[in-house]
Amino acid sequence: MWKHKGIKFLLLCVKIFSPLHKNSMNTKIFRLLLQNLQHSFGLARYQDLANGFDHNTQVDLLPWTPARYKKFRDNIERELQLTCDFVGTLGDIVDSLDTRYSSRFFGEIWKPRTDDYTYTGWALVDEINKHNPRSVLDVGCGYHPFKGRIKNLIGIDPYNNCADYQVDILEYQVPPGTHDHIVALGSINFNSRDDIHARMKHCVQLLEPGGHMYMRVNPGIPHAAGPWVDIFCWDFATVKEFEAEFGLHLATFKKDSNNRLYFEYIKSTT
Repeated sequence: MWKHKGIKFLLLCVKIFSPLHKNSMNTKIFRLLLQNLQHSFGLARYQDLANGFDHNTQVDLLPWTPARYKKFRDNIERELQLTCDFVGTLGDIVDSLDTRYSSRFFGEIWKPRTDDYTYTGWALVDEINKHNPRSVLDVGCGYHPFKGRIKNLIGIDPYNNCADYQVDILEYQVPPGTHDHIVALGSINFNSRDDIHARMKHCVQLLEPGGHMYMRVNPGIPHAAGPWVDIFCWDFATVKEFEAEFGLHLATFKKDSNNRLYFEYIKSTT
């Protein structure tokens, strides 16, 4: 059985030697920058340049004038309420802004609403504890509300220092099957389907055969206080597709409070 001490050592190695895995970019922030770049170089003589803008565009090497650059920078900083020097490729800049925006939103602005949920609130504590869990992983635990309530719980979160380990799920490298229960309440819900797929695949690898995975997902409702968070629109079809692809059994699918979806997977033992 893996103890916290062993996991702590492994995660320390990951933090030292592994860069943050960015599987896909925030499309909302990408479109914001792209549209402002195209507007900045909207003159006819820049048409070919503007038409070729993509994630590999080296932003700091564009033919800026001081006034054009200031207007571009002011527009972005006003929208995101972040400062940025815009050095590097467009993709790199989007990733940097996304990380900083998400850190501020999930670490300072977003607040948990555990009391509001029928199935994925406090009722989930009894649901998991009745299985006498050996090792439970809370992916994106936020303020870690289940700590001390769910047996043998480990919480990870890249943005919130209330987590046991402040690490992204794709950086969380422990042996396959380490956990018999995994909780992901609203945390596997951002950026593109490719990003969701990578995170789901990794979670399934961490789950032991016969293990349970409990998920709450957002079907595409934007965060009022975080308009630039790029939300993936979950639906029943996606849930079923992952069930088939990853060798899971969909044991429960329900609509939870706040128009969220709740479902439970059980990993196949064969």
